[in-house]
Amino acid sequence: MGMEERHLRNDLNVSGLSQTAGGAFHRVSIDGMAKVNGNLDCTSLSVNGTLKMHGALSAESATINGMCTLNGPLNSSRVRVDGLTTIHGNLSSPELEVNGKCTVRGRVDGERIDIGGMIMIDGDVQCESLNVQGNIKISGFLNAGSVEIKLHTSSSAKEIGGERIDIRRKEQSGFWKSIGLGGTPSFKTSLIEGDEIVLEDTEADIVRGSKVYIGRGCSIRLVEYSGELEIDPDAKVGSSQRI
Repeated sequence: MGMEERHLRNDLNVSGLSQTAGGAFHRVSIDGMAKVNGNLDCTSLSVNGTLKMHGALSAESATINGMCTLNGPLNSSRVRVDGLTTIHGNLSSPELEVNGKCTVRGRVDGERIDIGGMIMIDGDVQCESLNVQGNIKISGFLNAGSVEIKLHTSSSAKEIGGERIDIRRKEQSGFWKSIGLGGTPSFKTSLIEGDEIVLEDTEADIVRGSKVYIGRGCSIRLVEYSGELEIDPDAKVGSSQRI
């Protein structure tokens, strides 16, 4: 979008109760309650109140501190969720940061994904790097360059493929301890495939990699490795074979 086009766009500020048909705006700021029936295209979206949308949302940056329900896809260069967001569609954003709670009923495509809060994804996830300090549940496949998960509670994915995969327990403290969330730190998946794999507290059917370390609390049926394998005495491994 050029500067001229940006200047031609109006801002949309909602502080009370409002219904709009969508359209193209510069800055959209929702402090009250807004219902949008149609597609919304903006430079920046900031939701401190409640936004309910039927349509596609595209924004250069989107920040959700309040509540947001999208019945449609979200495309944005940068998404930050500190509040509560539900997307009934696909989420595409190079930079996704979730410190609140986010539910995506479709797939997620990104470059850098940082989860300090909770995210639930029904579809597949594709990104360069996934960093989780919170809780993640992926019903589909996770495909990433590097995956780093510090387990606070029970997280899961259908399958994981990546170059570097590092899943281990984070000693519970502060927020997660105080809300006593979701039992013991654990990760569940059927298959983990990567180059360098470091696992703790992980339950998987098959782990396949070049350099593999199976740490404390793991329960793996089969480990296949091409380079090095190290298994902690506290880990349960059914069988391992060099490939």
